[in-house]
Amino acid sequence: WPLGRGFERFYGFLPGATNQWNPDLVEDNHRIRQPKKAEDGYHITEDLTEKAISYIKDQTSETPNKPFFTYLAYGAPHAPHHAPKEFIDHYKGKFDEGWDAIRERWFERQKELGIVPENAILPERNHDVKAWDELSADERKLYARLQEAFAGFLEHTDYHIGRFVSF
Repeated sequence: WPLGRGFERFYGFLPGATNQWNPDLVEDNHRIRQPKKAEDGYHITEDLTEKAISYIKDQTSETPNKPFFTYLAYGAPHAPHHAPKEFIDHYKGKFDEGWDAIRERWFERQKELGIVPENAILPERNHDVKAWDELSADERKLYARLQEAFAGFLEHTDYHIGRFVSF
């Protein structure tokens, strides 16, 4: 249990992954029910953010000169890629050209930004990943949607990280 490992408080999930809408939640050293249902708008990323903010509020109001350490570990970007529909839909069509074209474009952009040296060479695609043009139309549609879900999940998490940092 987290409190047996030096943490004063804990809120989150213990397994490596959990359902983002209906997680396996733990508070301190006991399992709890989520505060509201998925149908009512619950998502663990928002909940973790709110709980971290409340823990910091409590601690800084009670002992304002005591330093604190917050380990805020979201589920993103690990599976399952559960994000609110509006975040996923924001990326509709953005990956339709396929991963081969996108990785080449992103790599060139990284060179322009100075993230990688101008003489860097894009590594070969992982041999376990088919070339985009070798996929069926249904596979392309599926994989583009999976990429939209991943990107939406990251943006949703970024939004909540921003809320936390702003606090």
